[in-house]
Amino acid sequence: MIADLFTLKEKKFIVTGASSGIGYETCMLINKLGGSFIGVARREEELNKLLQEADNCLNSIIVADLANEEAISTIVNTIPAIDGVVHSAGITVPHTPLKFYKKEMLDQVRMINYDSIVYLLSKIVKHKKIKSNSSIVMVASIAGLFGTKGAGIYAGSKGALIAITKVLASELATSGIRVNAVAPGMVKTKMTLNTIEELSAETMKEDEKKYPLGYGNPIDVAGPIVFLLSNASKWITGEILVIDGGRTISV
Repeated sequence: MIADLFTLKEKKFIVTGASSGIGYETCMLINKLGGSFIGVARREEELNKLLQEADNCLNSIIVADLANEEAISTIVNTIPAIDGVVHSAGITVPHTPLKFYKKEMLDQVRMINYDSIVYLLSKIVKHKKIKSNSSIVMVASIAGLFGTKGAGIYAGSKGALIAITKVLASELATSGIRVNAVAPGMVKTKMTLNTIEELSAETMKEDEKKYPLGYGNPIDVAGPIVFLLSNASKWITGEILVIDGGRTISV
């Protein structure tokens, strides 16, 4: 049946960055489509709120800092076999020209945005905690595809996610595991609010005009993520799905 293509019934997924924004909305949508989630984030209060709103005894949370190697090992040792992973955890830094880069900025952004998920997936695969015919979705960014002045630290980490998506899609295809990424434009989340605060309201208003459909909301990205988790996308792997309200359709 057509409806079976989109259902997530009896499937379980890990979602990083689950306490807010795209990760939060992805968890809620997984729940609504019959699946269950293991929400991973640092903020316990927000994770508990997620559990309450989803109201499904099959859902669970893990309070963990993905920058901590031991925390990642604990996650892998704790979880059952899963049907997929969504990596939505991410941080950014203020727009910074090349000459002002600092090693700690590079290390911090890379660790959360890129290193953490690569290490987590490595352990999940090694310990056979992901089923055959599963789906992995990375939340990258159009910043990793197009050059924006001052965004090099963040863009570099998202570009790395895009590259590893294609590599892992090739490596894991023999197990029927699909690996794709979404590349959103500006989405109204708590993290992007920090970026907005750096700039004037007038500057942001002008920037939004570059988006034919305006800035996005977390649910606008959660929907395509869930599509990539479902059987409706079972012949798609190694792809980068740009979700940007038309921002990059013209130069």
